[in-house]
Amino acid sequence: MKYKAIFCDFDGTLYREDHTISQVNKRAIKEFTQAGGKFVISTGRLFSAIYPKLEELELDGDVIVYQGGGIFDIKSKKQIYGKFFDKDDTIAVLKYIESLGEDYTPLVYIDDTPYCQEFNEAVGVFIGICAVGYEVTHKPLSKFVEESKSLPIKVVVLADDEHCKKLVREGREKFPQLAIMRSHQLVVEAITKGINKGEAIRWLCDKYGVDVSEAIAMGDSENDIEMIKTAGLGIAVGNAMDTVKLAADYIADTNDNDAVAQVIYKFCLK
Repeated sequence: MKYKAIFCDFDGTLYREDHTISQVNKRAIKEFTQAGGKFVISTGRLFSAIYPKLEELELDGDVIVYQGGGIFDIKSKKQIYGKFFDKDDTIAVLKYIESLGEDYTPLVYIDDTPYCQEFNEAVGVFIGICAVGYEVTHKPLSKFVEESKSLPIKVVVLADDEHCKKLVREGREKFPQLAIMRSHQLVVEAITKGINKGEAIRWLCDKYGVDVSEAIAMGDSENDIEMIKTAGLGIAVGNAMDTVKLAADYIADTNDNDAVAQVIYKFCLK
């Protein structure tokens, strides 16, 4: 096989809009792994949130989580690679978002758990899609992080499309040391620069003895751009953001039309 590894985003890429994984995609992934290929989910989700989907896909290798900030061995559930968000930067970002008012709902990820100051409708929708538990701090998240003994992983902000665009634009100017990007039309994420899916797939390619030129990366959102640029073949699905399509070598079909399976059969299992 020319491409020995596929690093695939989950939400918006493999996961369909009806929140299912198609049987066509499942079959193609199984054929690829049985032929000796490495298929790795690369997601911004928590490990606890993606684990049931890995079981559904019958994957037992590795998974990239936290936007590239962590890699877990699926079978043992042990973290084998990890980087953290600088604590002072996390506090500064959270204070800034808290100053913007009710149009923005921040969450902070610590110890594989999302924390919010108070529960609201946006948190309910987000947590429902991710199918994961959460904790309410009843205090500003900046204060909570300041008091926490554990290091943060990333900050997630929920807002409408226009406010997300504004936050990315203004946040990048205010915090040039950070990577601030959208992982969904209604979600902005902030993390220390250098923590990204591209670096995570480099680490795993080295572990597998696979050159990055022999890897495919697929995604739909801005947090996928680094891995799309890193892989030998970077693919944007048809429903991807325009910025992602511009970074890609190839534009596939949409997540609802089995883009992953089509890529596997076109480039790996001819």
